[in-house]
Amino acid sequence: MKQCKLCGTPLGKDPTVEELEKHWKKHHNWHWESNKEKTPEEALLKKRNQDVLE
Repeated sequence: MKQCKLCGTPLGKDPTVEELEKHWKKHHNWHWESNKEKTPEEALLKKRNQDVLE
């Protein structure tokens, strides 16, 4: 299960770019406005190697 790194909202197992972008703009518009150069994945999801428990 992927979670939004900004608010912790569950985003599903494999959220689409469209689903991520919709969440980003709806719930974090202030962040979207200042980070438009990022992809929704970069902005909302933790890096893959951080998701793995050591």
